[in-house]
Amino acid sequence: MLKKLIKFTAAFSMILLANFAGAQDVAEELYSRYESSVYRVEVVTPGVENKASVGTGFVIGRNDILASNYHVISNVVNEPDRYQLEWEGVDGRRGPLRVLAVDVVHDLAILQADEPMGLPMQIGDLPENGVSLFSLGHPLALDLAIVSGTNNGLQESSLYEKILFSGNINPGMSGGPTLDRSGQVVGINVATSGEAVGYLVPATYLAELLAETRATDFRPETDLATSISNQLSENQQSLVDEILNNEWRNISLGKLSVPGRVFDRLDCWSDNQFEEGTNRYTVNASVCQGQDSIYLSEQLRAGAFSYEFYWLDSEQLSPSAFYQIYQRSSRSRFPSRPSEEDVGNFSCSTRFILLSGQDFKANICARPYLEYPELTDFMVLMTLVGHDTEGVIFTMDFSTVSLENGLAVLEKFLGALEWNPS
Repeated sequence: MLKKLIKFTAAFSMILLANFAGAQDVAEELYSRYESSVYRVEVVTPGVENKASVGTGFVIGRNDILASNYHVISNVVNEPDRYQLEWEGVDGRRGPLRVLAVDVVHDLAILQADEPMGLPMQIGDLPENGVSLFSLGHPLALDLAIVSGTNNGLQESSLYEKILFSGNINPGMSGGPTLDRSGQVVGINVATSGEAVGYLVPATYLAELLAETRATDFRPETDLATSISNQLSENQQSLVDEILNNEWRNISLGKLSVPGRVFDRLDCWSDNQFEEGTNRYTVNASVCQGQDSIYLSEQLRAGAFSYEFYWLDSEQLSPSAFYQIYQRSSRSRFPSRPSEEDVGNFSCSTRFILLSGQDFKANICARPYLEYPELTDFMVLMTLVGHDTEGVIFTMDFSTVSLENGLAVLEKFLGALEWNPS
């Protein structure tokens, strides 16, 4: 038995070494083939050497066209009079870039250089889970590097589709291509969550943006602000339609039946808290949120959606003591922290609502986006009233949504609440 185990271990080790060697050979071949088609992309202040941001771009579609992430070049879009965009090659050559088109929902940008930039890469289909992938980019704004990793498929709880990549995507690699073994682009580096946990934008979205840009003969978008506004409006309408048209399933939370996961691309948790001693009370929670948002600027994120339910009760506390705890718990702060240059002030309405025979106090607030006045940050804080030692807290936060759509989603939530005293 021991001899068989030794033979198996040796054979398994040889397989691992062979696979590692094979991946290394592929990485070397891909690096050699495409090193002159991948560039450092820099946002700089004219006349000043300091860089505002650094990422990666790669040749796609035509030899003077580059793809990258929107968040890499966003400063140029938001403040074109302050910043300019440049490329730098592995040989040290530099030149200017201009923005042709962006897809802020999927964090993509199409850029153009003044000269041929190398061999255009081709877009391919995402392979099966577990297959090796190879990411190219400029980690920490250093020399070009290639990182091997594994395709783990699309993230199920992502509001905006991302590929989970087991590989070290470091800052500076954003906007670079991730290739399959044949050298086709299957994803675009976009983010990392630590060692060997990276995220890619599926290349299908780049193919769509590239096709739209090619249809205009690669002429630059004349009004990027309006284009971004339209993209945000279309995105929030798509999210709202999915939320409203989906069949919801309720869960029990204390004496209340509340919506659980209202559509598949949300992450939901349940939590039970128990306080001992003189302040003994229980809290049962259901928290659901999307795991990502849309990058607009360093201060501003859009397209986030979350909601929380908390049931509190106590058999030991007096009504006055419970009320103090209940009041302290009834707080809601919108997660986004934009500047006063981005949004107006919250306008709020307070009303009492009768639901399933119970009285609730609801605070409904919205603040407009100055660049996109038809869109708001929509916030709800609602509490059960009229009970001495039990309560419910409901919060909902929806960023960059029309007021009409925010109210429509809230109306469906309210219609789903059911009081179950037994």
